[in-house]
Amino acid sequence: MSAVPETLGKPLRGTMGRLATVAMVAAVLWAATLAHAQTDVAKMSGAGHDIRKFKIADGIFQFMTMRDSYVRELNSVVIVNSDDVLVFDTDTRPSTARLILAEIRKITRKPVRYVVNSHWHPDHWSGNQVYADTFPDLEIIATEKTVEFMRNSASLWPKKFRQQLDAMQSDLEKEIASGKGADGTPLTTAQRSKDEADVRDYRSFVEEAATLRRVYPTLTYESRLTLEHGGREFRFMSMTGDAEGTTVLYLPHEKVLITGDAVSYPIPYITPPPTRQAETLRELARLDADVIIPGHGPAFHDQQFLRLELALLETVTKGVRDALRNGAQTLDEVQRSVTAEDLREQFTHGDSDLETRFRDRVKALVKLAVREARDGQDLP
Repeated sequence: MSAVPETLGKPLRGTMGRLATVAMVAAVLWAATLAHAQTDVAKMSGAGHDIRKFKIADGIFQFMTMRDSYVRELNSVVIVNSDDVLVFDTDTRPSTARLILAEIRKITRKPVRYVVNSHWHPDHWSGNQVYADTFPDLEIIATEKTVEFMRNSASLWPKKFRQQLDAMQSDLEKEIASGKGADGTPLTTAQRSKDEADVRDYRSFVEEAATLRRVYPTLTYESRLTLEHGGREFRFMSMTGDAEGTTVLYLPHEKVLITGDAVSYPIPYITPPPTRQAETLRELARLDADVIIPGHGPAFHDQQFLRLELALLETVTKGVRDALRNGAQTLDEVQRSVTAEDLREQFTHGDSDLETRFRDRVKALVKLAVREARDGQDLP
C-alpha cells in the first residue's frame, strides 16, 4: 500500500485508495495521553498542517503532526533546559518545523542549542535547516551510521517523490475518466473530492521537498553518548529501530524515553532484520520509564504497546523459522502460513483500513524474517 517505498520512509496511503485511518482507534491509549494534553497549537489548511501539543513533564513537550501529506501522527519532542532547548526530530517539512519553532518561542525565549535526528528517514530531519538558520550555535546530534545513510540517500528523494506524485495524478485521471474508484466501485463525489485533495496535498509536499536545503548532523557518536547539560542528563543510545543506527533518548531523572521509530504507532514500521529490532525493544523494556514517546503516535504511560510490538516481531520470526523447517519452498507459502492473526485486533481495533495495513506489514515482515533466517537469501 506504499505511496512511498518503505526504505525511503513511511507511506501515508495506497495510490488513490482510502486514507489509512490512524486517528484514535485505541481509546484507552488516547485517554491516557489526552489527560496530559493541551489544546491544538497550530493548524493550517491545504498543506495538511495540524499540529498538537502535549505537555509530558516540566519543560518537556510532545508536538504531534497529525498529517503532513507524507506520514501521520509524527512526533517532535521539545525539551527546555536551564539555559537552552533541545529538539528531538524536526519533521517532514520545513514549514512544519517553522510552526513548531513559533510555538517554542511562546514557551520560552531560550535558544535551541541541540537538535537530535533519530534516523535517516526524511520525516525525521527535513526541518533541520529551520533550526540551523535561526540558531548559529546549533549542534545536530545523530549516530555516525545515520549520517552515512542520510548522505547516501537524500539526493534520491526529490525524484522519487515526483514519480509518486505523477503516479497519483495518473490514477486520479483514470478514476475520473472511468467513474470508478481503485477498488472498482462507483466513484462518489465525496471520494473524488478526497482523492483530489490527496493529490493536491502531496503536490505541496513534493514542491517543498524539492526546494529544502539539507543540513546534516554536526555531532556524531557510534554507540552511546551521555550529555550532562542544562540541569538534565541525556543518554543517547544507538539501536536498531526501523533503521539501523537509530538514536533513542532516555532521560533517567524524568523517566522519559523517546524512541524514534524503534516504537511506532499504530502499525509498527519495520525494515532491518527483525531479531535485532526485537532485541532493541527488550532493552528498552528494561529501562525505568514512566513515559514512552514513540516516533509516531501518542505518548504511552506503560509498556503495553512496546510489548505488543515485540510480540509481533517474535511471533513472525518464530513462525518463519517453523515454516522453513517444515519444508516451505516459496515466500508465498511462508506468508500464507505466518499471519500473526492472533495479534491483529490488538493493533487495529476493528478498523478496516488498519487491518489492511497490518496484513501488508506482516507480509513485509515475513519477507525480512525469511531473508534473515537464510543468511540474506530470499525465497522464490
